[in-house]
Amino acid sequence: MHMDLKGIYPNHRQFFLTALLLFLHFFLYSQTFEFKGIIRDEQTLKPIPDVNIKVTGTNTGTATDQSGRFALRFGKIPVSLVFSCVGYEEENFRVSKITASQIEFFMRSKAYNLKEMNVTANNYSFLFKDRDYSVLDYELAEENVLILVFRTLLNQSRLVLLNRTGDTLAVSTLPEIPSARLYKDFLRNIHYCSKQGNAYQCSYDRDIKSLEFLFRTRLDSLQTLFKPFIFKLNDHIYFQEKIYGGFGTSFGFIEPGKGKKYIRQVINKKKITEYFDDQVFYQRWNINYPAQQNFSGPASDGFIITDQAFDFSIGDTSGGVYDKSEARAHVFEYFKMTFPVIRTKDNSIAFFNFGSDVIEMMDKDGKFLNKIPITFHKGSMSKYDSATRVSLPETGWRWGTMILVDENNRDMYTLFFKNDMVRIHRIDLETGQLHKGTILPLPYPEKIEIYDGEAYFLNKGLNENWKLVRCKL
Repeated sequence: MHMDLKGIYPNHRQFFLTALLLFLHFFLYSQTFEFKGIIRDEQTLKPIPDVNIKVTGTNTGTATDQSGRFALRFGKIPVSLVFSCVGYEEENFRVSKITASQIEFFMRSKAYNLKEMNVTANNYSFLFKDRDYSVLDYELAEENVLILVFRTLLNQSRLVLLNRTGDTLAVSTLPEIPSARLYKDFLRNIHYCSKQGNAYQCSYDRDIKSLEFLFRTRLDSLQTLFKPFIFKLNDHIYFQEKIYGGFGTSFGFIEPGKGKKYIRQVINKKKITEYFDDQVFYQRWNINYPAQQNFSGPASDGFIITDQAFDFSIGDTSGGVYDKSEARAHVFEYFKMTFPVIRTKDNSIAFFNFGSDVIEMMDKDGKFLNKIPITFHKGSMSKYDSATRVSLPETGWRWGTMILVDENNRDMYTLFFKNDMVRIHRIDLETGQLHKGTILPLPYPEKIEIYDGEAYFLNKGLNENWKLVRCKL
């Protein structure tokens, strides 16, 4: 029987278009990505065969060959991979993009203590991660990192010195436990602090590769002595003082034989006005709100009241005027009362005057150089902020009130928060604008510090110990 094809396809052109659409549909929905890597033993650097690699939530997986290599195909990114092998700790890795180069991984044997896994990835790695030890605190010590780790309710603590590649330089027991924290003074000396309130200055002897504790002092005395000082530049020691309960600041330097010299005094009058307006509101509408005995409104100069009445961080049970929920709200509301004074890479001084929306640049003696306008501190940022020329993937990012300094090259950064994520932007000190930011790869990062273009932070996943993470910015 002869069938006329025109009865199904009225013309050849329609047949061609239909076939083309089917081909494109097949091509678009059958595209796969190939991810290649090699896995080595962290200690011996030898390749590990028979490591199982599985795509989380799917049946897709593979295993390494005798040379430790693997290739895995999947239909979309990002995906999460699980690495498992007999005798090694199970680990996870998130693939967010595909590169042509082979990625190298290092797995830790279960018999190896302290450091668990150092993942060489595109943007972040675990500098310290261990199933037995949790990170209590850390401090950057120039090219090295000093980590305070513990187990069994702080009764077994160690001080570990790592270099920036994660190699262990020294491990030391502590002169006193339980442990409390590490403290770095303005001269960048690091002190180990115990819960008894004692502080021991830490030192690394390169010849014998050992950590030493030079002397003991009281932490409260140490903090009281060093609290006003912010940095040292040549023969000047710079200090900063809080005035008017934190609504203002004074700063300057101490020169040997000449005493204190004040450079600048600034008061955020706008925030003081907002504060007074809030007090009027509370006194009128909240009859349960404690009366502020020391509050009498602005004096002739506009803002004379006592520090305690002015300090929103003091709760009502300690003589202040705010309960806990109100204190948290006011800490956020008055975040612009921060006045960072920072030494730049060319040994000038950058004063972030958020009340006037400028960065004031000065030389080391306080001589004014120029003003740089800023807008990034204006609260939340939209998807595209034309003033700062920063594109963000989503709305809802809010300024985090902090200025971070790279301890190596003196670049300056600021933070934005959205829910449980943090985004870091470098500040251009010539224009006041922000460079494209980096979202830290793990939620709820704690104690963020920056060195040589890399962010360090503490992180704790569900049912995990605290670990130290390093992320390329």
